[in-house]
Amino acid sequence: MLMRLLVVLAVLPLAVAAVALAAPAQKLTLTMTDFAFTPKAVAVKAGAAVELTLINKGAVQHEFMLYTPLGNMGMTMDMDAWGAESTYFKGIGTVEVVSDGRTSRTSGMERVMVDPGKSVTVRFVAKRTGTFEFGCHITGHYEAGMKGALTVK
Repeated sequence: MLMRLLVVLAVLPLAVAAVALAAPAQKLTLTMTDFAFTPKAVAVKAGAAVELTLINKGAVQHEFMLYTPLGNMGMTMDMDAWGAESTYFKGIGTVEVVSDGRTSRTSGMERVMVDPGKSVTVRFVAKRTGTFEFGCHITGHYEAGMKGALTVK
């Protein structure tokens, strides 16, 4: 009996995450150009499954990172390192990334790279609330204004 309970407790979080990802998703699209995201601000409902499609209409590769904003200290920090360390996706469960017809699942995603003319879809459950910054930290892109905000409420 104890063994069954332990198995149920071990499998339950995975089943909940799978059901949440299978539920109808709130669909968002961010278009990447040289050097901006459109729209600059998006919002999702806390607890909702999210399907975020990133479309690169620029001439160069772009990066998508989603992280806790640094505020006024942003320009004095290594933003790429900060984004990787404080990624929104840490500790929220399974994140699914669909690129070139291939699906990968991870629980610790830091960034998504999108080649020119390509799109990538990121699926996750919006578990953390607040306002988070997204940005492209390829040299010069963030500084040129390639950033925005995702609010989860």
